[in-house]
Amino acid sequence: MERFRLRVRNEPKRGDIWELHLFPDQPHRILREVDARILGSASSPEAILWLRKLATPYLARSSDQAGNSAAIDSEEFGPRSEPRWLEHEDGMRLALAFSSARWLVTSRQRTMFRDGLYALPSEVVLYWFTLCFYGYRQAAGRAALRVLLAYDEASDDANESRKKKRSSEEPTHPQLFGGESVREQNSNDN
Repeated sequence: MERFRLRVRNEPKRGDIWELHLFPDQPHRILREVDARILGSASSPEAILWLRKLATPYLARSSDQAGNSAAIDSEEFGPRSEPRWLEHEDGMRLALAFSSARWLVTSRQRTMFRDGLYALPSEVVLYWFTLCFYGYRQAAGRAALRVLLAYDEASDDANESRKKKRSSEEPTHPQLFGGESVREQNSNDN
């Protein structure tokens, strides 16, 4: 089974970068860095803060390179700490969060996504993981997951009411450049 590794590295100009790696299942071979696939990375402070909070329970169940339990608090996890190996399901959940981190702008969207991600059963997480990271429809799968977990009906209703309000304020006659309608212009010419 694949293995997931979470690490934080520091670059001088960009700062801390959180990365989630997927290592393939190769039982008779030593894991090498070149074999890993980067499932997601984040460097913006807002995304890192959100991912740090989201990863708290997963880091509590993580292990070190040797496979020993090495739980760490998410606040202490940084560039100086050793990379952590995650449980399979935890890695899939975190991969889904990484894939949506840059698209979730408001704190309400992030909260809804996090709560929805925690509530998903294991089989559903596996389905969304394969849809978002394998096959030719990966971008569509990621967009569908964001809509499923972070769609806000209240803001959609507010947008509809704004559209109705705008359309009722528009004049019924076409306007010319100065703001006069065609009908008023014709009456002024006579």
